[in-house]
Amino acid sequence: MSFKNIFDNGGDEAGSADKSAQALGKDTPGAGDVSEAVRKLESERDPWLVRQTAHGAFDVMGFLGPLFQNAQGMAAAQRQVSEDPGSASAMASAGTKAFGPPQVSIGEADMPKLEDLSELIGKKKSHALIATGLGTSEGLAVDPSSNTVYVADRGGQKLYAVKVGTGAQRVVASALGEVGDVRVDSQGGTAYIADYSGARLLAVDLQKGTFRKVADVPYAYGVALDAAGKAYVASWLDGQLFAVDLQGGQKQAIAPALGQGTGGVELDGRGKAYVGRKDHGGHLYEVDLAARTYRVVTSLTGASTIRVALDGAGRAYTIDHLNGGRLHEITLADGAQRVVATGLGTCEGLALDTVNGWIYVSNREGQLWQISQRATQALGGVGKVLP
Repeated sequence: MSFKNIFDNGGDEAGSADKSAQALGKDTPGAGDVSEAVRKLESERDPWLVRQTAHGAFDVMGFLGPLFQNAQGMAAAQRQVSEDPGSASAMASAGTKAFGPPQVSIGEADMPKLEDLSELIGKKKSHALIATGLGTSEGLAVDPSSNTVYVADRGGQKLYAVKVGTGAQRVVASALGEVGDVRVDSQGGTAYIADYSGARLLAVDLQKGTFRKVADVPYAYGVALDAAGKAYVASWLDGQLFAVDLQGGQKQAIAPALGQGTGGVELDGRGKAYVGRKDHGGHLYEVDLAARTYRVVTSLTGASTIRVALDGAGRAYTIDHLNGGRLHEITLADGAQRVVATGLGTCEGLALDTVNGWIYVSNREGQLWQISQRATQALGGVGKVLP
């Protein structure tokens, strides 16, 4: 069957229906003279029922007639389009004439909710200053399970807890000595502190605020935890990396001296430790914990590489406070590097929340920054951060 036959048949059917509707309206009592005919019917039957049926039927017939006529016009236009595609505009015009332009109605239920908009805006931001007044911070840890960042204040000898969503802060513990770094265990109940002046590794009860000494570690500065109950502590002045048993406190040197200024430590969970050295060479080391050997991953000329954070996908992040506060991204396989954020001040605290995709940086000005990890991966990175 051709398109012409289809549309012709459709037009004929619509024409036939229109004639039937006209005949029905002519032969139905009350259609021509509603008042007399309907009054007669109403006198014989229930008035309310008759009004509902008769008047309603007349209204329907009045509606159907023009509709069938319009359908005939549509069928003719559609047949023309099938024969001449260039006449599509004519069909669209016929459709609009027959049924009217489309009506769009937006109600209150269709409007976006404020909380949804806030969530969308929050996801698009590349960075935010979420807290201030945190003293001279040099260490940082994040607990994604409680949405909390722990900030070590070296000058004030305190440990702060900051809620990421609100920026609310509180002092968890004090009199901790010169706090160089902090890490939180997998249960989220204990923080381990490297006390530089006290030459010790401390365990802090995050609920009670009390603490105890785990082991003596000379010039303790950086700390990392593994899943087997050990802490790895970097000794600042002699450049040693120690493994400390968290239960018994026994320690042993893991790698040869890496040089004065050894700072942050991070573990990859596969037998490697990454250590940053705070000097003008900006060295990042990879230490094989089993073989007790190391290699230089990269050197950031003119930078001060203190902290290290790993994303688990072959990239490391480190910070440099000598050049206005920079955040660097480093590819571990080949040592390739680039600056992904600037303007972070005298930054010395760094932590990465891989669960939610955030990088946290603290500085000696008492600021805590939140930076989108995804934004750093874009060409050009975040750029300069602004409060």
